[in-house]
Amino acid sequence: MSDDIEKLLSQVSQTTQPTGATPAKKGGGEVAKSSSDKPGGRFAFALIAGVIFGGIAFVVGWLFTPFVLTGTSMGVGAALGSFATALLAGPPRWFSS
Repeated sequence: MSDDIEKLLSQVSQTTQPTGATPAKKGGGEVAKSSSDKPGGRFAFALIAGVIFGGIAFVVGWLFTPFVLTGTSMGVGAALGSFATALLAGPPRWFSS
């Protein structure tokens, strides 16, 4: 079954690559680099997400809730939550390109 898949993948790569190009073989020892290997990519995205969502939550809490310090606590909570989520999830492809 896997031989058929490998044959099919090699045929597809032969038809989609320009003439003269050789397909790159991945060895078992190679480590693929992800977009999070760029300096500051994951942390910058998490920081921006925390600031944006924290600011939005602060404004919503300040405008729509009459309790004392609700806007501040909502803003801080949203900022920390979105920062942690974005830090764990990592940036999308469009942010890194």
